[in-house]
Amino acid sequence: MKHRFLPTGLAGVLSCFAVFFQAAAQTPPAGPYSSSAQLATRLKTLTSRYGPLTNLQSIGKSRQGKDVWLLTVGRGTAAQKPAIAIVAGVQGAHLAGTELAVQLAEKLLAASGQDSVARLLDSKTFYIFPSVNPDAQEQFVAKPRYERTGNGADTDDDRDGRLNEDPFEDLNKDGLITQIRVEDPTGTFIASKDDPRVLVKADPAKSETGRYLVISEGTDNDKDGAFNEDGAGGVALDKNFTFDYPFFTPGSGEMPVSEPENRALLDFLYKAPNVYAVFTFGPYNNLSEAPKFDRTKTTRRIITGVMEKDAPVGDQVSKLYNSQTALKDAPPMPPTKGNFAQTAYYHYGRFSFSTPGWWTPKATASADTMKGKGGAKPSDNDDVKFLKWADANNVREVFVNWQPIEHPDFPGRKAEVGGIAPFAKLNPPVSFLNDIADKHLKFMTAFVRQMPVIDVVNLRTESLSGGLTRVTAQVINRGLLPTGSEIGDRVRFVPKMKIELRTGNGQTVVSGRKRILRSPMAAGESMEVTFLVSGTGRATLEAGNAMTGLKSIDITLK
Repeated sequence: MKHRFLPTGLAGVLSCFAVFFQAAAQTPPAGPYSSSAQLATRLKTLTSRYGPLTNLQSIGKSRQGKDVWLLTVGRGTAAQKPAIAIVAGVQGAHLAGTELAVQLAEKLLAASGQDSVARLLDSKTFYIFPSVNPDAQEQFVAKPRYERTGNGADTDDDRDGRLNEDPFEDLNKDGLITQIRVEDPTGTFIASKDDPRVLVKADPAKSETGRYLVISEGTDNDKDGAFNEDGAGGVALDKNFTFDYPFFTPGSGEMPVSEPENRALLDFLYKAPNVYAVFTFGPYNNLSEAPKFDRTKTTRRIITGVMEKDAPVGDQVSKLYNSQTALKDAPPMPPTKGNFAQTAYYHYGRFSFSTPGWWTPKATASADTMKGKGGAKPSDNDDVKFLKWADANNVREVFVNWQPIEHPDFPGRKAEVGGIAPFAKLNPPVSFLNDIADKHLKFMTAFVRQMPVIDVVNLRTESLSGGLTRVTAQVINRGLLPTGSEIGDRVRFVPKMKIELRTGNGQTVVSGRKRILRSPMAAGESMEVTFLVSGTGRATLEAGNAMTGLKSIDITLK
């Protein structure tokens, strides 16, 4: 099938960005984070409004029967165009990722009437999975509200033969599950000197003595000495994928991909050879700073580090991300074991990038501090930084002030309930994400413009004796990114680059391979191919694969 590829000129990119910003300016800030029902309504509204540009399908059901949605954006047959996958909501407590994924779709479609965006949707497909773990995300609108990473599976987390027998309990009846601090001489926590609302570990090297025991809000229902260790919220999906799976770890499930939600996601992706790269919104960040190549991690039987040829690509995309989003001072966010983003790279074989999208902005040092006049140095404690940012930006209801309670497990002792509200640290008010979504749309667009573009150039045909024709051409990758990842070659599941001379009746390739399969082509790389063909008429030279699109050129054999 023939495809016409888009130019990658700067003027086209800037024109497309201008259209996005115009559309984004017409998009009002969203309200509170969506429930599963509200998310479904938003997605169905998009498909109703933009018809031929969208397709909405449920690829599976969660443990509690909620839909795992896939929104496909693009014109024409989605599977016949290069695609990127945007995945969010795998980590159940990360609502901001789901909101950003949906806003990306809304803003992209809002600009679809403009020529530059229409051409983009003609040539590429966007697979958007906004909420892979709807059971956990629904806890944001449930009572009591608590941060939940596990889906709706019933699990025996403490291995005592009983299910969900020691859950959280809302002891102060405010609808939120926070923390309890109990004054105790054996405690290891003290109030932070930077913000007394925050509890930190006492440091004996600084002559600090612990004052508080800290537990989650609830009681020890099964009297085993642990608090709330076996409540509702079963398998944490971002621990249940195949790469570096954490066996025998609470929340990881009985085996890799034991859950219907991540099974549905992987089943779709493994049947989608046109996916070029995967972007994940979640609390792991390899976009602000790309992983470095470490040969010792790539020469083992099980590869655990980014491949040598893939590392420069990661660095290139990281620089693109930082320049297009202008987001700075990202905190370290290493991957967890068994997470999706790493599975997408090491086992699915695609370039895989992950970002939380939003993090607490770094506090600006005061003038006195910068001049060395004894001003307060900004704290390096994440909770302190978050609360100071919330105070400075008038963000309310992110902290529950400590208040005394009578705790049945600590009779006669001073116990208080309070702390940072559930979901608050990872998820700012939705109004803060509108501008963030614009920046990520700008980045996604820039990335798509750098994707590989296969072309066939310098075609020559030479008539020889005996009814033979020599066909010579050059295949080139005009894009700014390679046609695939190096890890994809090791996985041996990713489509190879293919160059094929398609012949008709009475035509035979007598010299040269009719079909050439090769490893990925770097940006700007070209290769010459030569065929000696017997016969006359029309033949077709085709190059590319599902991830790059196919370029076809007709040949007349004399």
